[in-house]
Amino acid sequence: MEELNKLLGYISLDAKYKQELLYASLKQIHVKQKNHEWTFVLQNPTNFSSELFFALEDALKEAYKMVLNIRLEVEVEKEDSSKIPEYYERTLEKVKDVQRMSMIFKDNLMSDDDTYNIEVTNVAERHQVEEMINKINDFYRDYGFTSKIGIIMNEEKSAETKQKIQESVESARIVEPVKKVETEKPKSNGFRAQKTAPDENCVLGRTIKDTPVPIQSIVGEDNNITVAANVFGVDLFESSKTDFKIITLKITDYTDSIYCKVFVRDDEEYARLQKELKAGKWFIIRGYTKNDAFAKEIVLNARDIMKYDHPDESRKDENAEKRVELHAHTKMSQMDGVMDAKAYIRQAVSWGHKAAAVTDHNAVQAFPDVFHYVTDYNKHLKEGQEPFKAIYGAEFMMVDDSVDIVIRPSTLPLLDTTYVVFDLETTGFNATGGDSIIEIGAVKMHQGEIVDRFDELINPGRKLPTKITEITNITDEMLKDKDNEENAVKRFLAWTGDAPVVAHNAKFDTSFVLAAMDKYNLGEFENTIIDTLKLSQTLDNTYARHSLSALVKRYDVPWDESAHHRGDYDAEGTALVFYKMLKKLDANNYKTIEDFNRLVAKDEIYKYGVTHHINVLAKNKTGLKNLFRLISLANTKYLYKVPRIPRSEVEALREGLLIGSGCYESEVFGAARSKGDQELTNIISFYDYVEVQPPEVYQHLVDTHDFDTKQEVVENIKKIISATEQAGKLIVATGDVHQLNPEDRIYREIIVNQKVPGGGRHPLAKSDIKEIPNQYFRTTDEMLEAFPFISEEERHKIVIENPNKIADMCEILEVIIDTGGIPFSPKVRSDDGKSYLDCPAVVTELVYTKAADWYGDPLPYNIESRIATELYGDIVYRLCKQKVEEEEPNLTDEEKEAKSYAKLHETILKGFDSVKELVREHVLANWTEEDGEQTDDKIAKKVKKELGGIIGGGFDPIYLIAQRLVRHSNEDGYIVGSRGSVGSSFVATMMGITEVNPLPAHYLCKNESCKYSEFIGPDGVAYSKTFSSGYDLPDKVCPKCGEPLGKEGQDMPFATFLGFNADKVPDIDLNFSGDNQASAHAYTKVLFGEENVYRAGTIGTVAEKTAFGYVKGYCEDKGITNMRTAEVERIAAGCTGVKRTTGQHPGGIVVIPQYMDVYDFTPFQYPADDPTAEWKTTHFEYHAIDQDVLKLDILGHDDPTVLRKLQDLSGIDVKTIPFDDQEVYSLLTSPASLGVSEEQIECPTGTLGLPELGTRFVINMLVETKPKTFSELVKISGLSHGTDVWAGNASELIKNNVVPFKDVIGCRDDIMVNLMNYGMAPKDAFKIMEFVRKGKAKKIPDEWKIWKEKMEQANIPDWYIESCHKIQYMFPKAHACAYVMSALRIAWFKVHHPNWYYVAYFSIRVDDFDIETMIKGYDAIKAKMDMINAKGFEATNKESGILDSLHVALEATARGIKFANISIDKSDSRYFVIDENDPNTLIPPFKTIDGLGENVANQIVEERKKKYFLSIEDLQKRGKISSTLIDKMRLMGMLEDLPESSQMTLF
Repeated sequence: MEELNKLLGYISLDAKYKQELLYASLKQIHVKQKNHEWTFVLQNPTNFSSELFFALEDALKEAYKMVLNIRLEVEVEKEDSSKIPEYYERTLEKVKDVQRMSMIFKDNLMSDDDTYNIEVTNVAERHQVEEMINKINDFYRDYGFTSKIGIIMNEEKSAETKQKIQESVESARIVEPVKKVETEKPKSNGFRAQKTAPDENCVLGRTIKDTPVPIQSIVGEDNNITVAANVFGVDLFESSKTDFKIITLKITDYTDSIYCKVFVRDDEEYARLQKELKAGKWFIIRGYTKNDAFAKEIVLNARDIMKYDHPDESRKDENAEKRVELHAHTKMSQMDGVMDAKAYIRQAVSWGHKAAAVTDHNAVQAFPDVFHYVTDYNKHLKEGQEPFKAIYGAEFMMVDDSVDIVIRPSTLPLLDTTYVVFDLETTGFNATGGDSIIEIGAVKMHQGEIVDRFDELINPGRKLPTKITEITNITDEMLKDKDNEENAVKRFLAWTGDAPVVAHNAKFDTSFVLAAMDKYNLGEFENTIIDTLKLSQTLDNTYARHSLSALVKRYDVPWDESAHHRGDYDAEGTALVFYKMLKKLDANNYKTIEDFNRLVAKDEIYKYGVTHHINVLAKNKTGLKNLFRLISLANTKYLYKVPRIPRSEVEALREGLLIGSGCYESEVFGAARSKGDQELTNIISFYDYVEVQPPEVYQHLVDTHDFDTKQEVVENIKKIISATEQAGKLIVATGDVHQLNPEDRIYREIIVNQKVPGGGRHPLAKSDIKEIPNQYFRTTDEMLEAFPFISEEERHKIVIENPNKIADMCEILEVIIDTGGIPFSPKVRSDDGKSYLDCPAVVTELVYTKAADWYGDPLPYNIESRIATELYGDIVYRLCKQKVEEEEPNLTDEEKEAKSYAKLHETILKGFDSVKELVREHVLANWTEEDGEQTDDKIAKKVKKELGGIIGGGFDPIYLIAQRLVRHSNEDGYIVGSRGSVGSSFVATMMGITEVNPLPAHYLCKNESCKYSEFIGPDGVAYSKTFSSGYDLPDKVCPKCGEPLGKEGQDMPFATFLGFNADKVPDIDLNFSGDNQASAHAYTKVLFGEENVYRAGTIGTVAEKTAFGYVKGYCEDKGITNMRTAEVERIAAGCTGVKRTTGQHPGGIVVIPQYMDVYDFTPFQYPADDPTAEWKTTHFEYHAIDQDVLKLDILGHDDPTVLRKLQDLSGIDVKTIPFDDQEVYSLLTSPASLGVSEEQIECPTGTLGLPELGTRFVINMLVETKPKTFSELVKISGLSHGTDVWAGNASELIKNNVVPFKDVIGCRDDIMVNLMNYGMAPKDAFKIMEFVRKGKAKKIPDEWKIWKEKMEQANIPDWYIESCHKIQYMFPKAHACAYVMSALRIAWFKVHHPNWYYVAYFSIRVDDFDIETMIKGYDAIKAKMDMINAKGFEATNKESGILDSLHVALEATARGIKFANISIDKSDSRYFVIDENDPNTLIPPFKTIDGLGENVANQIVEERKKKYFLSIEDLQKRGKISSTLIDKMRLMGMLEDLPESSQMTLF
């Protein structure tokens, strides 16, 4: 019920239905990701009213409208067939929506007692109803009715009705299998059969000769519509209850988009159409449009589909000479680029470009995709073809290594100096680009007093831009009689004299003074210059805003905002603020002007220096590593709000790099607006090449009035070209590309108007920007045409010649090292941290020592064989046996076996070199001519190829690392649970990595002096034939020593973990206690060195649903109200995949081998740009380098924490708890062993609160399956964690009595073992298991067809094959075993030591409490649960959240456990504790008080340790508790024994 309440709290449903839902519950939500289908399954004592069902269904569809298909199913205890008629008409509507059936049968439902039939009047009607009756009954099954509606014939009905039926039949159509025309006969069901047209372009139906109409013109229902459209997406729907299938095509003709549905029944036809109707293809489609009830908009239902050879309208680069793009942003430019990296390279290749650069902002995360695409492309070139070259780079924010608070500092005193504070108003922002001064306002200030003023308006000799008048209120009329700029500046300079000058953003104001002085030959400006903007940014660095308006408020200076932006007024305001800043500095012992330089420490300059964008390209491998260094530094050491890189670091790491000037935010572009030619040339000398972009790319700067006109932009570009050539540098035309094609601009417009996580708004998200620039990837001709204002020769140079020169300077680089899929193994440090371990030797010693401890010495042959096979494959035993047979051919078989195993044991224990020498002899003895000349390298490679297994495959360091991590955690007192398939490895068991023993079921004597083991029963049959788990074996006494035998073995083949020839890289995942996870992570720094371990980085991108929301928001902003959902999806697709943020894998640690450098693989950064993060992460998403470097999964989990708590409380070693306690197993079917009834605890099992077994979903599975053994529980665990394994699969097989529970597929290992038992070859069985477990049977139907045929040839039952076909994901058996082992240990405490169990449960697993109810006991808890459940939709999220903990508390109190009030003297901060006076009473911790956080809870306990609290006042003061919480404590009765205050605390 609590799950249903949560759901009802989310959707919008009228409260009038709450009474009818009082006893309902939400059983499960079944999600089919592939089909975008969610099924909500509810349980109720009887059928809902139709009104409630359809209201609930509609509410679900509205709440989850982003999900394409929402279904509601109801399971009832008792059917109420009297409600069947009320569902009927709506059901016909549903059938009509799906199958376009007529509603003429809406009055034809006839009843006979509890039987219902649809009345028909003739054969045609019968055929039509037969066609839809299964669908009708499917819907009724969803409503909870098991009774089926039938068909009854009434021949006496009128001919008029027959005519209506016939008309309906003619208009209704459904796709049938395509067959040969000459043999096609009319279908008996009344539907017109589809015929194959002679036109080979027909995909479906008939040839289309109609003229297509634009999709944009489709506005309503129409029986005949033809469109020509491109498919941009395909959704598939398959009914789970009928053979009905829908292919939904998302189609567009770029005037608009629409959904197009194709209805299919035949499986072969469905498969054929899936192959034909692919995204990216064009088709002509004819059909009818109707208002679709599911889509809730007009949808095109296809009758006929033809292939369409759409004219290729894509842009071509037809110039004989090709340009090279050197500046391009992909989707890895955070919330900026919308261009897919591979699509960009693909387009460059198709245009015949020889190279293309990728230069994302502060990131290189597109490199792996680009590298793999280019590498794959170049591999398939024919001899003589030039390989394509990806140029790897990045755009950085370079920061100057100085902060110009003061230029030309002096020793003048701060306070006792006369300053000239001035402000200019100008015609624009380009001091050297034609703009000039229109007002000089200045004051002289001494000791805070204004002693003189200067204010002069200037006639610029031209009309003022409208925007300048709006900003300054200065008009042309005001200036027409004023003096010119030259004379005004002369007077100002004379008035200023040699006084220090001060301005807010002095760089701007002084640039105009300097330009005027240069223009009129007025000499050099040598005064000291002080910038209050820079001063504020450094002095008040905790503030975000530093505008003049912000400063006057901060320093309490009188200010009239309406007078702002007039020179004289701004100058006075600046002067008064400046003096208050000086006073503040003086108070902190800053006495002279040159002391300003002490404000910023050298290592802090990067926060305040002037920033410029630069592009950096890697020329070679050295350059690539230096690029990675720069990325790492920018994203860690120099991260300040955004990544930055000091100019000095760029200089230091310049080897192998090319430095380009970048975009409009570059130093060169900015300087061209304010600097003279010579100074601009000096600035350019820093760069290897300088960029200019087409004027269109700078258009937004005209909108923002950085430039008055487009012509000013052009003049700026021309100035840059001239200065660059004068400096002797390469000038190149680049696109500053952010999108692939011109029409993609809408995607970027949507993206840049979203908030950048942690970074505010995009620079282009300004209201005065009319349209963002169109920064698409240009062809050579398009780029040439963008520069009509320069000569043809110059254009050729900057567009073609120079970019190609730069491309030629760059080598083809290997970004991701090709390791063949085997990561570089790190060295493992010894315990002293001073040396490295011999991994093969240590692994061998650990395994054989533990195996001898368990199974005796010498080892049984089966143990010896399993270890040897896991370590090296089966070759070592084969060669040992071969040697014995060659050396002593006359031995008996028994003697040969004994000597072979003895030799095997001896060879392996001698070490890896001994094994390799044995294999080397074999290789040399079998060398053939095909192997070529015998060289050491060739021999070594062949030896390596012959070896398999853990050591032979080079995976021993991985095992040893896992062993060290587990040992470390064990030494800290925590058990570690294994995940994944590592439990399939006996070597892992012997090394202590996992507790799961993968050997077949067997007995094992734990008596150290005995060590007897027994795998085969007295009847000669292996125990594993009957028992798939050793824990299910009956009790038995050791025949050797008389002690009770232990039970072991879960029967898992090693190949499920490592393949048959070490062809799977082992992935050892471990579950550490959440309390110990940080310690385990930190221990990796001990094992490998701090500089060699990083958290596995992740990249968070814009998801489909998020993009969908962005587009809807865009439509809302633009007033677009009628955009079809398909068009929203099309546009949203262009926004998906854009980087939003970065993060880290919750437990992944990437290990860089000590003999290599992190920059050989990846840069590094902080997760989510958080400089306070404890760990750095890989900059590349960790999957990009998972074949190069080892990734450890060190995950946090509650089970080990709970077990540690139980061990601490009880003193019982949890590893000694048996796995065959029958009282524990009885919990799976009844709560009786807890001493309570099902009614008391409102649960049919005793598994509430148990991991793996306590969820509503699994409890229902337990009720259905009634497991009694460990192996059955393992199957339950596998089924509950799989996808499409239980519901609609195993569950149906059991319900329909196809097979018993024990035979259904539960875990992935079952597939391999079962198929081998059926007689399939082990390698085939392994490959099918790997194929099925990943859900590939449905994803890759062609390959599944091959495996299906092989399974059929092996006589695998049909039910088994179909079960495999349905599976989307399967859980490993070893993982399930580990989970069940933990669950049974915890369950043992629940049965035998309930007080300890409930302490651990409530302390660790629960976050939401209603402690005030819990301390009142069983009746209060039950009443509260009933009250919350009765509220239905009106229950708050908080109330719904406490239901689970209340349910377990109900069980605890039913068993006699009491919850005391929280005690100031006894409560812990975090854990429940057992009352020392009553072991059945639990005292809650302070954390259970609503609103009291962890820090306050810890503070109370820490202060109590120092001395007891003497009063409430003392508690509040020392515990740092708020008055609100103190009042809450009073109401809870916690403070009754404390006085308000005491004599002691008064003094």
